[in-house]
Amino acid sequence: MTSDPIVLAEGETLVANGEELVYRQVTQHMLTEDGQLGSPAFSPSTSDAGKLSLTRSSLVSAQDARDWHTRNARSKSLGVRGVTVTEVGLAERVVIDDSGVALTEGEKRSPGHCYVDFAGLDKTGRKNVAAILLRFANARGEINTTETTEDGELFPLEQAS
Repeated sequence: MTSDPIVLAEGETLVANGEELVYRQVTQHMLTEDGQLGSPAFSPSTSDAGKLSLTRSSLVSAQDARDWHTRNARSKSLGVRGVTVTEVGLAERVVIDDSGVALTEGEKRSPGHCYVDFAGLDKTGRKNVAAILLRFANARGEINTTETTEDGELFPLEQAS
């Protein structure tokens, strides 16, 4: 775990069950030119304020997390990967559940939302943590889900014939 003091905001809690999976949505920009998942998949973007967005498996299924993301985020989910809370700890980070934090007007948060805090890490530290989490996720493989259907569809359009 991190040696830095952990400061929780009002409504945040540490996720303590080391066996719990946390899901990461895979989007197009996370893939390399040859279609492989790259380490940016496990590093927060600059707009994430140092918080890698994930979903708790104890609260939401991988399919429901994928569907919510595809219907609410800027880019659709192409699939789901996961790491355990223990694996996050091996990368010297913690998982924080922020589902109890009040939302501002117009703000959305996925059900079961949590994050890994990258605060206090320099560029090399962020890359190292992302690489460790990617290795664990790749060893586990893709979490079984199907493409999200739009409201009113029975099957994704590509499969309909």
